Amino acid sequence: MAAQGFAATGTEDIVRAAGITRGALYYQFEDKGDLFRAVCEDQIRRIAMRLSDETMERASCGEEELEIGAQLLLDYFAEPAICRILLVDGPAVLGTEAWRALLQPVVFGLLSHGLEHLVEVGQLDPIQVDPLAHLLFGSITQAGLAIGSADDPKQAREVYSRAISELLTGIGRAR
Repeated sequence: MAAQGFAATGTEDIVRAAGITRGALYYQFEDKGDLFRAVCEDQIRRIAMRLSDETMERASCGEEELEIGAQLLLDYFAEPAICRILLVDGPAVLGTEAWRALLQPVVFGLLSHGLEHLVEVGQLDPIQVDPLAHLLFGSITQAGLAIGSADDPKQAREVYSRAISELLTGIGRAR
């Protein structure tokens, strides 16, 4: 699914790659969509673990968590498999609401947590946390899509990294 996309991946491809029978696949999953949801949930779980560990390793104070976490999310979303499954096929296969509900605890949660640190130090009005978390969620996912589809992903990553940093710097000065 990561290489070909959801639509182009048949169940025969899946059972062959997994080395299982079609019956074993359908014993575990209702259909290909159910399997896809499980793949998305697994990717989100892995991202959450990486994000938590790497952000805490790099941040020396709470105010740094938002920038570091946002940049890490950008890195993760730019990975071809994650970009394809979570950002391209995810909303199309799962539906926008189910897709957002899947990403919300990790992505929205991280962004809200980072923004709360800005509230604590007086750089942000508490009423702005939810709207800004939603806007940043959209910005970071769209940046991941742009990087993932760029002719030069490395250059695109640098450009979007600067843009996200400037956006976050502006948020910190908004008060």
